[in-house]
Amino acid sequence: MDMTETHVLNDISFPLLFEGVEKKLEIKYKIPQEYTLDGLRDIDARDWSYLLNSFGCQILNTIENETFVAYLLSESSLFVYKDKVILKTCGTTRLLSCLGLLEQYARNAFEGEMIVEYALFTRRNYKYPEKQPAPHSCWEEEKAELFKYFPMGKEFVVGSKDKDHFYVFMQDNRDENEPIEPYSTVEIAMNDMDRNAMNHFYKDENFVSEDETLSKSGISKILPEEAKVDSLMFNPFGFSLNAVLDSSYYTMHITPQKECSYVSYETNRDMKDYNFLTLSRKVIDTFKPEKYTMVMIHSDQVKTVVPSEIFTVKNFRISPHLELNFYSFVNKEE
Repeated sequence: MDMTETHVLNDISFPLLFEGVEKKLEIKYKIPQEYTLDGLRDIDARDWSYLLNSFGCQILNTIENETFVAYLLSESSLFVYKDKVILKTCGTTRLLSCLGLLEQYARNAFEGEMIVEYALFTRRNYKYPEKQPAPHSCWEEEKAELFKYFPMGKEFVVGSKDKDHFYVFMQDNRDENEPIEPYSTVEIAMNDMDRNAMNHFYKDENFVSEDETLSKSGISKILPEEAKVDSLMFNPFGFSLNAVLDSSYYTMHITPQKECSYVSYETNRDMKDYNFLTLSRKVIDTFKPEKYTMVMIHSDQVKTVVPSEIFTVKNFRISPHLELNFYSFVNKEE
């Protein structure tokens, strides 16, 4: 496994109580005809840093390959492709407040011809919703901000509101009969973690290095050996990583404190390459959460098999091209 460490900042502290649940924004743009530049990848890291700072986070590390750039942030991750940006932030970041500046960046990158193919915003229910600033104090506020930029969008709430549930906003501007490339993302969000599993993610006298943590915690076994990995231990606790392989990203963020323990795992690896159930079991066996949710968003070309007797399964068609599958598991009731 190719380990890359180019840390800019390595002494970012987590508060005792931290909102691990991430807000995620994904926007894909149509590349203009006869366009020969690198699109969003031509945007300088200093400009991305300015955008991120505007809503409350910083770039810590950067790795890249021929397809995309992966920025490890003080609050999660940013992935930049030629025609697509995926921005995932946790804590009390004001993610959606960057939509205007992001639109400007894209317009400049594509020389004025900025056409959105689709826009997708998702998040699970917050653990500490009362601590979220505008425009994230509630779903009504979030979707109002999204409708300003994507007026044809549709909203979905998946799962029971008195338990863990998932919010989705989707605007798909592609023609209903337009063929698209296979698409899939899997996100596993875990709460109430096993304390032995979480002991690996404290920067104390037992900490040796990020590489050692990857090995001892078992994370290295749930990442492809050939992936390029960028990981960071926070001070005094908390752990994040990005990994890149071809066009696929893998990202994990760990909040180990007993009071708010949370782990997220996400990848956009093509589902045809592996069994969804096998992947999820590896991740769950590594962290042993008391409860977790899994969300898979996929195009019609991508099929997975998950035994319905194991999970509560809800399926939603969120656009003509994409379906969302929501799985929830609880070992103990709150």
